[in-house]
Formats: sequence, structure tokens, C-alpha cells
Amino acid sequence: MATTFEVMVEARSREYAESAAGAVFAEVDRLEEALSRFIPSSDIARLNALRSDQALLLGIEATECLQMAREVWQETDGAFDVTVGRLLPSPANDPTGDQVPVGMSLLGLDARKRIAWPKTPGVVVDLGAIGKGYAVDRAIEVLADWGITRGLVHAGQSSVFALGEGIGPDAKDSVGGWCVPLRNPCDPLLAVGEVLLRDASLGGSGRLLHGEHILDPRTRTPCRAETLAAWAVSRSAALSDAYSTAFMIMTPAQVEACCLRQPDLSGILLLRSADRFEIRRYGSAAARVSAPEVS
Repeated sequence: MATTFEVMVEARSREYAESAAGAVFAEVDRLEEALSRFIPSSDIARLNALRSDQALLLGIEATECLQMAREVWQETDGAFDVTVGRLLPSPANDPTGDQVPVGMSLLGLDARKRIAWPKTPGVVVDLGAIGKGYAVDRAIEVLADWGITRGLVHAGQSSVFALGEGIGPDAKDSVGGWCVPLRNPCDPLLAVGEVLLRDASLGGSGRLLHGEHILDPRTRTPCRAETLAAWAVSRSAALSDAYSTAFMIMTPAQVEACCLRQPDLSGILLLRSADRFEIRRYGSAAARVSAPEVS
């Protein structure tokens, strides 16, 4: 998934912890084989290769990801859309091309029968903004199967799930959870604050560290210049990832309304206005933040 997964757990022995972590990494590898559009045998690659008169029987994982993606697409009025594969930066892509088909409405999905099909030629699905979080969720399920009740899994430090109470030298300050830093979008070694998580996830997106890689799928233009970074907190790492991406595109008022509609969803925005930087919080996430220095 072009990122690094890390696992921290409390277990009855080092050997048991290593075995549980090994099971997590095996599950992540399996999911990549099913969900990466760059692996020809994956469900997503095969879906992207279909003609508009063809349909594909999907595995459970691809079906669940596409179903969640459709729900977030509807909830965000199209700000989140996994059919942006041909808009993403690539020598072969023309992100501004008017003929590039984009929109979840162009992808048919019968989740009950686990069948998907393109409604028009050229639709390219990319699960990069939800698949990594989905893998984190499945990793937490693996840890639960191993009887692990305290642990943390993160992927690239932008998608994290905190299980149970915090462990380690800073646990005494975590008030029953894990204090997870909010990365500075200019420098990943610095933080602009932290969020307290327990049996919850944090997803983050930014525009400065990796350049203009987030596009509004509706207008095919870069995300809002005022939004430097966005985070989402929920009970699912997949949803946190998806919403943090959408929050980069949505206005603060839209983010606030989205969080009000969903009690289990919280949002955090790092905004720039002239030379002033501001962090705004929406929802009930326990976040400790301070005005950051961003250049």
C-alpha cells in the first residue's frame, strides 16, 4: 500500500506479541492483493478492466470498501469519490481532461450480491483514500482474535487506531486512552496538537507535505487553499481516512454539518487566513491543540 504499517501491543510475552503482529502484517499483505489497483489480479484492477457491459463478482473486502465509499460519497455530496483513479497524478493521466469519467454514480454496485460494474467506459477506481484505513481496521480485528485488548496500529502515521488504554512511558498522561499527535503538514517530525483516542481511529490528510495531490472530484481542481490539513476521528479507520480526505475539500461549515449529523464523527481543520493559522474542532473528539507555526 506504499506505506509502512506498525503495530504496538501489550501481550503476555514478547513471543506472543511478535506472533500477533506477524498475523497483522500477513493480513495487510492479503488485503493489498485484493484491493490495490496496481496488482492485475486484484478485484479492483479487474473491475477497472471491465467494459460497460460486464460485471464482476467481488470478494468481501472490495465489496465492503466500495459500500463504505459510496456512503461517504453520499454523505459528503461527492467530495469523497473513489472513482478518481484517472485524475490522480500520473504521466498517463490528464487530471483536467473534461472527458475523464468521474463519479460514484457511474459505478454500479449490488453489495448484497457482491457485484460491481462500470456504467460507462473508462471509470477507474482507486481505494487509496479508504483502503489503508480499512486494512488498519482489519488489523485491529486480528489483534482482537489474538486476545489483545491494548494496542495501536498505524499506517504511515496518517491512519491510526488506538485499542484500549495507552501503554508505554506516556500512558500516565493519556487518561485511559492514547495521546496521538496531529502531524504538522509542513514537517512530519513536529505536531500541532494531539487527540485522545480509545477504541477509536484518527485519519489525517494534508496538502503541503506531498504537494497538490488532493483534487475535488466534482470540479477536478485542487482542494481549498485555506485548508492546510484535516483530520477525522471515528470508530473506523477506513471512515476516518475517507472523511479526512473529504474535509480537505469541504468548507468549514460543511464539515461542521457533517459532524453534527454523525455523533461518532469528529473533524479538525488547520486553516490559513492571510498570515494567521487556526485550528477548528467539530464534534466530540478530545483534542488538545495549539496555534501552530507553519511556513
